[in-house]
Amino acid sequence: MDTRLFLSRSPREVQDHLAAVLRQRRRARKHSRQKAAEASGVPAPTIRRFETTGEISLRQFLMLCAPYGDLKKAEALFPEPGPATMDELLATHDSA
Repeated sequence: MDTRLFLSRSPREVQDHLAAVLRQRRRARKHSRQKAAEASGVPAPTIRRFETTGEISLRQFLMLCAPYGDLKKAEALFPEPGPATMDELLATHDSA
């Protein structure tokens, strides 16, 4: 099954969009890639590659999110599931 039928953008489009957004935020702060490297701990050549190709490791992407994005939003992509049944809800309430 092709899951792209349910997405508004392809994974590649999202990847390119994220690279563009982080580049815009870096530039809005008037940071060079070197300054971004110092702020994030991601090497400047890796930032250049990400901004031009969208390619970056997840860890380094998250490191860039700290000064230029919102790391909490990245973490919130996979929230802890809530109780699925009444028994689970009651068990959660009883243990609190």
